[in-house]
Amino acid sequence: MTTFSAAAETVDASPRASGWARAWNAAESRLAAIADRANPILVKETRQALKSRQFIITFLVVLLGCWIVSFVGIAVVGPQIYFAAAGPGMLAAYYTILIGPLTLIVPFTAFRSLAAEQEENTFDLLSITALGSRQIVTGKLTSSLVQMVVYLSAVSPCIAFTFLLRGVDAVTVAVLMIVAVLASVGLSMIALLVGAIARVRNSQVIISVALVLALAGACWGMWVVGIEIISSGSATFRDPEFLNVAVMLLAFYVATFGIIHAAAAAQVAFVSENRSTPLRWWMMGHQACLVGALGGLAVAVRSEDPVAPQLGNALMIIGCTFGAGYWYLMGSLMTGEWPHLSRRVQRSLPTSALGRPFFSLLNPGPGSGYLFAVANLSAIILFGLTAMILLDDGGNSGRPSTEQAVYFAIFAWSYVVAFLGFGCLIISVLRKWVFVPMTAAFLVHAVLFLAAIGVPTVIQMTSRELRNSGYTLWQITNPVWTLSELANKSQGVDNVQAGVLIYILPTAAIIALMFNMRAIGTELLLQRIPVPVRIVEDEAELKAATSRGPSSPWDVDDEDATPSTS
Repeated sequence: MTTFSAAAETVDASPRASGWARAWNAAESRLAAIADRANPILVKETRQALKSRQFIITFLVVLLGCWIVSFVGIAVVGPQIYFAAAGPGMLAAYYTILIGPLTLIVPFTAFRSLAAEQEENTFDLLSITALGSRQIVTGKLTSSLVQMVVYLSAVSPCIAFTFLLRGVDAVTVAVLMIVAVLASVGLSMIALLVGAIARVRNSQVIISVALVLALAGACWGMWVVGIEIISSGSATFRDPEFLNVAVMLLAFYVATFGIIHAAAAAQVAFVSENRSTPLRWWMMGHQACLVGALGGLAVAVRSEDPVAPQLGNALMIIGCTFGAGYWYLMGSLMTGEWPHLSRRVQRSLPTSALGRPFFSLLNPGPGSGYLFAVANLSAIILFGLTAMILLDDGGNSGRPSTEQAVYFAIFAWSYVVAFLGFGCLIISVLRKWVFVPMTAAFLVHAVLFLAAIGVPTVIQMTSRELRNSGYTLWQITNPVWTLSELANKSQGVDNVQAGVLIYILPTAAIIALMFNMRAIGTELLLQRIPVPVRIVEDEAELKAATSRGPSSPWDVDDEDATPSTS
């Protein structure tokens, strides 16, 4: 009877056991698939970082610092801890311990992870793998995020302990941690970009010292920001205006992070790859953030003061100032690109009737980059004109006036178009005799800009008649003096003789644009070339070979692993 009952229990348990086994095998297979899909760079860098002596020492120092602060802080507060607001002081001490590794150790480790590839001559081996440039940069960045999570896990119990004390609420702690994490991620991305640029071994020491000093300054700045967040309290963070500003700053952060990530990926990518289009997409994201910020500022000011004088004129000047500076900087980099497209890039050119007019400006090349900068700056000018028409009440009182704003927009556009156009012409002439990389092209633009400012200033300052004359037409090539004189003085239009400049500056800009139209047209008229048959056959073979065998001895099927008894 006992034997029969035991056999019955075994029969009832076997389906249950097999069900648990099938569920466990399914979960294990899914976890294995996730591990296989994980970035190999993430796995390699995480293993190396977590086993390094630097990480172990830093982690132990963080734990020891938290332990000392906990015991010493409680001992100093004493019995008052039951009724005194000791939370802010303890939170500031824990934040001081945390912000050091997040803004110093983690970013510098990310820099060294990419710079070491250059020192150990393993970067070429890494670049010929199946991993793309974005995957390489993302894998190293994700490794930094893993280290950051480890440091946060060490300090987070102590921070949660401060929440139990008086004087600290959940909103303050959440804002503090979000700011610290975003700062660490952003600094790590910047460090990766610096590591990708530092390819010459002799200059890596200087770059490393400069990066450490910059990270130390960022650490100090983030510590000041954190202490201000703790002292201000949560009432500030519940204000709707704070939420609007936070959303705006977050949008700028995402756009800046994206363009830095694309720039780092472009530095480690092959020369034949299309490295410009992702950057230009993110530049348009920056432009959208600028326009959105100005629009939000206009709505906020108008809601507080419905009759705000000359609001549209002020937005016009602010938008043109930031837009002209940004697109001159980006245009100086884009016009330094190599004018000849590789066959790989030509195979990805747009072919549709709708895509060619709109997406050809995103293609690599100095001509398309120049026109791309001019088009985006023109869009900002149009937005400023629209804001000026819709927001101003039509009165002439106040400053800046409508006349000042219109002249400012025209002159800013003219300066950017002229400087970029003539700089692009100089670079194209130099490339007929020597090789001009992007760095040298950027220096050409910088020298041209500084010469346009310095030469007339030196001439006027060394002249006895003109030294004390203020602004004169000698400064017509000086955009800084001209635009500041126009916008900041009540008689700025008369001081800069805008009636004369309105004929000279736009004419110079149009001349520069016309001289570059041949190169622009050559780049925009490029046609997509067909993919070679050999590449099509190779890709077909790779797609056909998608069946995977066992990656370890434990992946063998049970039927194959069980010996037959027959």
